[in-house]
Amino acid sequence: MLRSFPAFDLLKWKSVAGLRYCQLNLNRRLVNQSKTLISTDVNNTDTLYSKWKDKLLYSSFIEKHQLKLGYKQNKILESKLKKYEQNEFKKTSAVKPFALVLKQLQTPPRDERSDCYESCVEIADRPSTHQLPYQHLTLQVKTHQNSIQEPNGKLSTGEWMSDFEYYDETEENVTSFYGTPDPNEPASTIPCGGCGALLHCIESSIPGYLPGQLFKGKSKEQLLTTNCQRCHFLKHYNVAVNVTVSANDYIGILSSIKTKKALAVLLVDVLDFPCSIWPGLSEILGVQRPIIVVGNKVDLLPQDSAGYLENVRQCLTRSVIESGFSRNNIKHVSLISASTGYGVEELITKIHNVWGTRGDVYLVGCTNVGKSTLFNALLRSDLCKVQATDLIQKATASPWPGTTIRMLKFPILRPSDHRLFLRMKRLQQERYIKQANEKLRREQKNATKDSKQPTLLGHIGLTFEKEKGELFDHFSVTQRSDAPLPIFTLNEKNEKYINSKWCYDTPGVVQPDQILDLLTTEEIVLTVPKQIIRPRIYLLKRGMTLLLGGLGRLDFVEGPDSIRVILYASNMLPTIICQTLDAPALYEALLGTEFLGVPFGSQERLEKFPLLECVPNILVHGILEKHLTVCDILLSSAGWIGVNLPKNSEAIFHAWTPKKRGVYIRQPAMLPNGLALRGKRIRRSLTYRTGTIFKPR
Repeated sequence: MLRSFPAFDLLKWKSVAGLRYCQLNLNRRLVNQSKTLISTDVNNTDTLYSKWKDKLLYSSFIEKHQLKLGYKQNKILESKLKKYEQNEFKKTSAVKPFALVLKQLQTPPRDERSDCYESCVEIADRPSTHQLPYQHLTLQVKTHQNSIQEPNGKLSTGEWMSDFEYYDETEENVTSFYGTPDPNEPASTIPCGGCGALLHCIESSIPGYLPGQLFKGKSKEQLLTTNCQRCHFLKHYNVAVNVTVSANDYIGILSSIKTKKALAVLLVDVLDFPCSIWPGLSEILGVQRPIIVVGNKVDLLPQDSAGYLENVRQCLTRSVIESGFSRNNIKHVSLISASTGYGVEELITKIHNVWGTRGDVYLVGCTNVGKSTLFNALLRSDLCKVQATDLIQKATASPWPGTTIRMLKFPILRPSDHRLFLRMKRLQQERYIKQANEKLRREQKNATKDSKQPTLLGHIGLTFEKEKGELFDHFSVTQRSDAPLPIFTLNEKNEKYINSKWCYDTPGVVQPDQILDLLTTEEIVLTVPKQIIRPRIYLLKRGMTLLLGGLGRLDFVEGPDSIRVILYASNMLPTIICQTLDAPALYEALLGTEFLGVPFGSQERLEKFPLLECVPNILVHGILEKHLTVCDILLSSAGWIGVNLPKNSEAIFHAWTPKKRGVYIRQPAMLPNGLALRGKRIRRSLTYRTGTIFKPR
């Protein structure tokens, strides 16, 4: 008769023992390697933990893989596990050991071993994935004496995906140059045959991008013969699509519009400013240039108060003015999300009201601010001319003055009074539906606490749609053979567009304060937030250091005995808190492991990564109540740290980033009520539990 355990049966005991093993060994075998892309050896990680655990005051990597049953439940479980392990040891100690020769039974057959060897050789022959896409893969712009170079009449940018042999033309029509990205699809190890960037479909702004229609499901042999989207357009159409140019070329290209009557739409990443504003841009565009400032990716910010968007707008306005733009030239400051559509309709209304068709419109911004996504959204909006709305390809390419490349553009709708009235009528009708949807989403957020779904959504509609004529059916026997064929591309010399004003896309550039050019494609995916940022609140004592992955460090040098800081960064970046005296040795030992996350790779890759350099003696004054954030300390593109100080107190910090890049003090803070989003304090820890992503109303 089988003996039964009073509390747990044998299977439950085994599962509990497995949980205990995971707690002691950091749960290494349950970590999803495809998400972190870090190939650290299990034993090496455990060895590092055993060596440095006394120096680690807090590690988010360790905290993430610990049991979270509560203090009392953990103690009960530990006592039961200890008793169970003692009983198991007594049972196994009486078992005779296996003979040494029986180990041979565990080796695979010869054929399987040869297959494993061949697969290992294939993996070893793969090109290195540790490539810095933004560092060396910039477009070299050639100049010429003529002011405008006439385009090649044979060039066409219609159904461009049909140029690829492996494109399935039965798929739905893609209404932009950029195709469909998929951030969840991992990058390949196959380099582009043109520029050498690793092919992927993660984000159209990263070099090596291919639309998901051309990337997913393709074999290694197919990808080896494929060029990325950027190289394909440069080779076949001489069109610069979403390219990154050098600093000198960027200044030269934008200087060509200095004498033109045009509106500049300055796109800024609200997660990375002022590092996403090119220094001296006001002088390059012209001191009297009218601009509309657009803060993108606002949907990724946590909502610390009911009026948080107004705080973000004011903070962004101050930063743009400090970068050299005159307040009188800033016609409007808009907050949008080009990916979800939030705020885009309001931006279009402002462009119509403020500028109309007095001149062309130029989208200007650094790399990774979302210019391509916004350009794609505006193509399907009321900003695009109504005659072009029935075209499969609404955009065309135009030669850039003084260069040999061509840029994307589309015709702007002329906003007459009647058209503006019809548009306003449509927006008013949609407003009630929008308010109801926002209320429903907020209730769902309060109930589920889900941070993956965006909280700010918008709909980009069309007020004016041209009546579509009867389409020509190639297989019809009753239709006349001389029926007009559908038009796929836009002819800018047509009388409908000859006097039009145009909206231009411009190249991107890596701002000197950004660290994107120091990271590989996989590291960029981990560093740049793709979901709503969850604030992480820590308690720092004097003499402690906060490490943000391997990309940033903040030392609390002098001030009160303890303060609270709020970290705003990608949820994929781990953090470490240690004593400042131990920080250099810890950083050197844990760099390249999952304790720091980014950067990672081979020893050669880690040796080439620049060291963190110090920006010393950052003085912060406590001028607000202790529950309000006094200022933000920016650590370049890695994120920023909000500092909460008691009133009438002072604190001194040292900030560290690679090559001292992008260390700024933003005062007042962009999210002053971020502390309200914290959860409960974790017992015997320097951190708080992750709270909500917005403060309930």
